[in-house]
Amino acid sequence: MLTIASGGRKLHRMEMRLRLPELLKAQKPPLTPYAVAKASGGRISLSTIYRLSRRKGVVESFDAELLEALCDVLGCTPGDLLERAPKSRRGK
Repeated sequence: MLTIASGGRKLHRMEMRLRLPELLKAQKPPLTPYAVAKASGGRISLSTIYRLSRRKGVVESFDAELLEALCDVLGCTPGDLLERAPKSRRGK
């Protein structure tokens, strides 16, 4: 279950997966967590991007500002970065 929040306030809860590992590898040349943190100009900490890249897309909560920063650095949209979890994980 992913919670999207803004300013510390939870806005929406849904079964989603962060496609960050795939998007980092798809960049030419592939981006490292360090390169993403540096390119964000301080908007994404190295510990945050490293944690997100190592969890295979499984996250519990997500800040809207972080989503915006990731999209800016990767040149993508939120729809490129997030995908619905497979039905087996969502239940019936």
